[in-house]
Amino acid sequence: MVTAMNLLRSPFKTLRGKILISLFVLIILPVVIILYRFYNSSELIVQMQLNQSNQAAVAQKADRMNDLAVRIIKASSLIINDPETEKFLREPADWSDNYSSFIKLTSLQKKLSNVKDLLLDSDAYLGLYDNRGFTHTTWSAVTKTDIASYRKESWYQPTLQLGGSPYWSVPYTLRTAASSQDLVVMTRQVNGEYTSNYGIFMIGVPIPIFFYNAQELRQQQESGVISFLLDQDQKLLLGDSSSSHFKASESLQDMHKNASGIQKITLDGQDYLVNDAYVPQLGWRLVQLMNQKDFATQLSREKDKSISWIIAWFFLFAIAFIILMLRVTSPFKQLAKSMNKVGKGEFNTMVTIKGEDEIAVLGSNFNKMVSHLQHLIENLYDEEQRKQKAQFQALQAQINPHFLLNTLNSIKWMAILSGAEHVSEMITKLGKLLGFTMRNEQEFVTLREELDYIQVYLSLQEIRYHDQIKFSFDIPESLLDCEMLKFTLQPAIENSIIHGNHFPLIIELQAMEVAGKLHILLQDNGVGMSLEKIQQVEKELHQPHVKFSGIGIRNVNERIKLHFGAQYGIHIASSPNEGVRLTLILPLNRREPHDAHSDRR
Repeated sequence: MVTAMNLLRSPFKTLRGKILISLFVLIILPVVIILYRFYNSSELIVQMQLNQSNQAAVAQKADRMNDLAVRIIKASSLIINDPETEKFLREPADWSDNYSSFIKLTSLQKKLSNVKDLLLDSDAYLGLYDNRGFTHTTWSAVTKTDIASYRKESWYQPTLQLGGSPYWSVPYTLRTAASSQDLVVMTRQVNGEYTSNYGIFMIGVPIPIFFYNAQELRQQQESGVISFLLDQDQKLLLGDSSSSHFKASESLQDMHKNASGIQKITLDGQDYLVNDAYVPQLGWRLVQLMNQKDFATQLSREKDKSISWIIAWFFLFAIAFIILMLRVTSPFKQLAKSMNKVGKGEFNTMVTIKGEDEIAVLGSNFNKMVSHLQHLIENLYDEEQRKQKAQFQALQAQINPHFLLNTLNSIKWMAILSGAEHVSEMITKLGKLLGFTMRNEQEFVTLREELDYIQVYLSLQEIRYHDQIKFSFDIPESLLDCEMLKFTLQPAIENSIIHGNHFPLIIELQAMEVAGKLHILLQDNGVGMSLEKIQQVEKELHQPHVKFSGIGIRNVNERIKLHFGAQYGIHIASSPNEGVRLTLILPLNRREPHDAHSDRR
């Protein structure tokens, strides 16, 4: 009944519930409201931006048209205002018989070609219609022409009426021997000093170069865009002439602007957005219409895509936050379950500690509390464990270590007051060793901790032996967290110092993993041992109940075998004058991070 009520309790009473509700109220709900308002207001903003972008594109296209028109007029002026051109047109057309006339003809043809290449596009057409009955062009050189035929062209009479000013014809179909081409044509009357009409000069540019090419028109059509080119009288020059509903002169008069400054017109019941630009050299207008319905569809598609991306990223971050929140609060949930078990009398529960934050500190203190409670209610240690530890504890101290530590502290201060700093330093380091020895509750240490103890021990020995002892070690970082029995390496090093009989004494320590076991190699440069002495020592090492005093390598070997098995222990190798090499074989047990504070028994 109580469990069911716990499951149905209000989310306001749980830490996770409070965090989730805060996330919803303070983050999710405001973001949803902002997104909703942005969705409603973004259409006008995007519409204005897109209209400005379209207007810039139309203005850029009109500038290119104007630039091309200026270059066409300049190119025509170079030909018709050239005195050589007038002289050529004034003289008889006898270049077949007269070499001087032939030179003038070739010069004219070269000028036409140079003007085309330097000022105009390579696809441009240049032609001079000579009133003597010849046509000089860039596409067919010199041809005999019936004057009456080109006087019937639509541009002929208007060109004469302008008396030398440019006249533009759009579109004009030029038929050559090879093909026909729709052009934007400019014609000018060629006037001389004595005669007002020597002929007509023409420059034509393909419509796709002047206006839009087929691919651009197709892309515009797919986007719901219609482009037109209108003259001064609002007459349609270029564009979709099949749109019979479009009447430029009437429609553009009804153009109006909305509150955002966007131009609009209505054609056949449909609204269009208008962008236009003026071509000053020609007096024409480039007009571009976009169907507002198609624009709204495209705008909605883009807007929905943007909103979808925002929502997707938002939910992704929300899910990541929830997962992180669950991982952060999971230790609290585990701690609450463990506390409930302890409240029921189950003292064998522990919480897993990860990291070093406040939750880890709380879990560590909880584990210490549970461990302390276990010690208070447990009986004596198992009989076999007491027997295994009795020998080591008896050898560890023959006098009360607390009394010895207090006495050493008193001697240290007496040495300091007497000015014997070196004596104080030795007593301090000896106190550290004694403090390490007094930690009986921790029988297993890591290789890293054992090395720390050895270095303190050796620093004391170096003072005693006047820096005649050199110690070095080469141990991979991955093996420093391997566990071993306390006081495993110190007796072996002490054995080298006592029996090495060689100074300076060099001691080298190595560790490696061999076949799933931990091998620790200790090598010194002492006098070494004979084969008989090695056999005697190894015999003593394998005697289970040999009597000895102090903590020597025999005691270390017996403790290793007692705790880990007969396949582990110490092996000795030596030769006279080559030092002693001890190999300690131990199980490869790495201490996990959560065991860093645990009490191994």
